[in-house]
Amino acid sequence: YQRRVHGGKDDVALKAKPKKKKKKKKDFFWMPIVHLVLFKFRHECFERINSQTGAVVARIRRLPGVLTVSMGENYTTRSLGYTHALTVTFVSKEAEAAYQVHAEHVDIRDNIFRPLQQDVPDRVLAMDYEAEILSNE
Repeated sequence: YQRRVHGGKDDVALKAKPKKKKKKKKDFFWMPIVHLVLFKFRHECFERINSQTGAVVARIRRLPGVLTVSMGENYTTRSLGYTHALTVTFVSKEAEAAYQVHAEHVDIRDNIFRPLQQDVPDRVLAMDYEAEILSNE
């Protein structure tokens, strides 16, 4: 539209700038697989497992189909005795199934984690679920 501005002898026509349409971000729906493991390690092993966390995460991160990996020590009193958690996010159920039998995973499980859990009852609680993630990025 045009608006007239009176500024002396001559009228000056100003054209209003058309409003730019904001691009609406499209919602992005994603359903990765989350593998969650809770561990009970013997307290005398905390220093050892904590010192190996970075290396374990790096080894798992390199496996096919892995999107994210995190691991850490519990800091609350709500954990029912579980001392550490590991979360691995996969691109698909097939990638998670392949991970379970992958030589690298088996080596980490059998040679790093299990020796630090000897004589610990209910030493592992694991579950896998399909996460519904809705993002607008």
